[in-house]
Amino acid sequence: MSLASVIFALGLASPESQAATPQDATPEAAAPAAEAQRGVISYPPSFFAEQRPSTALDMIARLPGFRLDGGDSARGFAGTAGNVLVNGERPTTKSENLEDILKRISASAVERVELIRGGAPGIDMQGQTILANVVIKSTVQVEKVANLQTYLYPDGLFGPLLEFQASRRDGVNEIEGSVKGTIDRTDQTFDGGSRVTSFPDGRPTIKEALKGYDQIQNYVARGAVQRAAPGGKIRVNGKIEYFSFDRDVTYTQYEPGPGRQDSGETDENWTGEFGARYDRKIGPRTDLQLVFLQNLGDETYGSTFSAAGRAEVYRERDKTGESILRGELKQRRSQTLSLEGSLEGAYNFLDGNIGYTVNGAPVDIGPPHVKVEELRGEAAGKAVWRANPKLTVEAGARMEVSRITQSGGVDLERSFFYPKPRVLVTWNPTGADQLRVRVEREVGQLDFGDFIASADLTAGSQDSADANLEPQRSWVGEVAWERRFWGAGSISATLTHSEISDVVDYKPLPTGGDAPSNIGDGRSDQFVIAMTVPTQKLGISGGQIKGRLSWFDSEVTDPVTLEKRRITGATPFVCDLRFTRDMPGGKWSWGVVTFCPTENSRFRFNEVRTNRQEQYFEGFVEWKPSSDLTVRTTLSNWSSRNVTRERTIYKGSRADNVVDKIEYRSLPFEPYLFIQVRKRLG
Repeated sequence: MSLASVIFALGLASPESQAATPQDATPEAAAPAAEAQRGVISYPPSFFAEQRPSTALDMIARLPGFRLDGGDSARGFAGTAGNVLVNGERPTTKSENLEDILKRISASAVERVELIRGGAPGIDMQGQTILANVVIKSTVQVEKVANLQTYLYPDGLFGPLLEFQASRRDGVNEIEGSVKGTIDRTDQTFDGGSRVTSFPDGRPTIKEALKGYDQIQNYVARGAVQRAAPGGKIRVNGKIEYFSFDRDVTYTQYEPGPGRQDSGETDENWTGEFGARYDRKIGPRTDLQLVFLQNLGDETYGSTFSAAGRAEVYRERDKTGESILRGELKQRRSQTLSLEGSLEGAYNFLDGNIGYTVNGAPVDIGPPHVKVEELRGEAAGKAVWRANPKLTVEAGARMEVSRITQSGGVDLERSFFYPKPRVLVTWNPTGADQLRVRVEREVGQLDFGDFIASADLTAGSQDSADANLEPQRSWVGEVAWERRFWGAGSISATLTHSEISDVVDYKPLPTGGDAPSNIGDGRSDQFVIAMTVPTQKLGISGGQIKGRLSWFDSEVTDPVTLEKRRITGATPFVCDLRFTRDMPGGKWSWGVVTFCPTENSRFRFNEVRTNRQEQYFEGFVEWKPSSDLTVRTTLSNWSSRNVTRERTIYKGSRADNVVDKIEYRSLPFEPYLFIQVRKRLG
């Protein structure tokens, strides 16, 4: 907080002209004051010249006052976008994250990066208050890139990640493709872990040593073609991906006597995606876009647990699919007013089968087969009006209607209608300051997996299923203030308040057990300070500090104890701080990152589970001997961060407040290296 206060004071001390002319960037890199007033700031390649970025992702990482948001993984297309556009358009995909997309765009192909703050006529803000738009050069761009990467662990294991990509861009015509494969481990591989179980009634404390091993395999092939079409352009993209995960954990008891438990997990997942988008102008100021998207998945999951005299096996197979058809019409009525309208239809399904046995005998934890289907339609309209050079108003609404049917165990059909209005007002009182006010009704998306009972054999717990689960709804009010200073500096403060209806959290069921359910109304408040500080004026050339501090408070009535508590999974404080420096000469750069300790809790009928992570540190050194070769070495987790889990398990309901046992697990993780080599070929 003290650092934020210092930067705030520096910002106040800096004259408005400094927002238009960076002191530590070339003059042509400065954002004109008039452009900043209309909410769009352009950053040409010269702004990033000192960093010598390799990809568009490197450029996005250096944008003042911007933080990459990959979007939501919810169903549908309109409400799941991230905060980066490419050539003013959202990628026609839901299975790829923005980070991977930006990594495939070389910095040499970027004409400029635009930062859009608070909305502008003709720009679809995708539900965000700040967007970045990567504009690709219209000249012929041919690229072939090889990425050779590997993780190196203290025990000598290598985790290779190999990727080859090729693309050709010639104005509207594009063709690109990539293949990627990796065999690696995750943070579920550890040695030297411990678990201590104590009993308030005086039973002997149990102490165990833990050792875990896991491996993942991931293979991806993707491609896209874009061509001129009658009156516009058409783009087709496809992707197929295979993922597998195998994990084993051994618990060796050494006190009060010897013993052993073993658990394991396997997961195998095939996914495929096909997308198509057609864009055309149907008038000098009117644009039409049609989108079709199809996703299919087939996942098989297994879990086992064994101890003296007991063997448990859980199996689940889920087939999933999502089909989306969307049409959008945009009309720019004038330089100050634009209108948008859209229609979207979607069909989603999950077809799941489960089985659970103990010592070979079937155990009933829920229906063995469940199918959930959803038909959903949405109509939306929006207007963006720039009332004057300093004031922009965006107002609109989405109207969603859906029907969810469930079969297997419980045959149920339900219909929903949700209006989702939104108003965003952006005021630029000066060339350096901006105030954003947002009021919006948000509707959460249901996780179809919550309609299927499941077992966590590693933790010894089960999730039931509530067939009457409904989406969580919120009225959200947000106020954000941002000040830009020193050309490439920014500090912002954002306060968000949400009044939540039908909070989704764990709740006891009349049939026994508990499940994700609607537990009543609640609220949440979040306060975020974000800053980007160029260090030239602090006496360090080529440096940049980026920081984000987030305080989160929430409240809901616990359905078990009937007392107020925070919402399950809410983390009270999150922060990260990054320093990057580009050394003179342009061939070397280095940086450090730290993440603050975190804590969150899950509240069950007879258990409170709290997860904690210690402070995390990471540092990198990057070498660019030539414009087509980048070598980066990252030392991650150099502080050997511990991850702990504390479970307080009650005899019966938590409302009775009679503790049966307290289990404390600690998992240590060692530092590891990540070596990346990126080479442009030809």
